[in-house]
Amino acid sequence: MEIVSIGNDGIVTVKMTAQEAAAVRDDLGQIWASKVSQPGDKLHSLLEWATPNQVTTEK
Repeated sequence: MEIVSIGNDGIVTVKMTAQEAAAVRDDLGQIWASKVSQPGDKLHSLLEWATPNQVTTEK
């Protein structure tokens, strides 16, 4: 897992493997919902697709 870039606009781009994404998703899923921030919940939702067999194409 690595930070690819941090833009002048504050956008952070992170590169991680599907296995890392799934681990982060699982970790966030183990925290009580009331203790997860809205951005943390959004990240959890975005990572729901992450499986080692899922392949997408880059833009």
